[in-house]
Amino acid sequence: MNEKTKRMTVLEMETKQFPKRMRGYDPVVVRAFLQEIAIYYEHALTENHQLTEELLGLREEAERFRALEGTLKEALLLAQKSADETRHNAHKEAELILTEAKRQAEQMETTARQNIAHLASEIETLQAKRNALIMETRSLLLTHLQSLEAFETHINGHVKAETPPPSAVVEVG
Repeated sequence: MNEKTKRMTVLEMETKQFPKRMRGYDPVVVRAFLQEIAIYYEHALTENHQLTEELLGLREEAERFRALEGTLKEALLLAQKSADETRHNAHKEAELILTEAKRQAEQMETTARQNIAHLASEIETLQAKRNALIMETRSLLLTHLQSLEAFETHINGHVKAETPPPSAVVEVG
């Protein structure tokens, strides 16, 4: 190392000897000044060492934060991806539920229409049976009425001289 880049220690500063000459500097003042410089230099070295240690610690901490930042970025990307997938799956599930609900509604509508058609057919059948029964009953009543009238006419012809006819009147609607 050359002399300009060599670091001087505090001890070297304190113990430095200067050659004496006539009419030179006062050795006591020079020594006091060198001691003052040595104290200042020692303080500067200590502070420099502390700052270097602090800088190293801060660099390590910055590296940890960079690593943590990378991890957080990855976690955020994964969370975003997961949220997107969840949202996509929810939309797909909602579409499937909606499609199934529409299919069930159409099936229920078809079943209801078939039931309505079946009930309408049954109603028509029952109305036809009712009309046939009314016609049959009317025909039977008319036949009985005719038989009754024929019987009454026959009886009236034989019994006219003996008893008056009954006053009861039968109405058929």
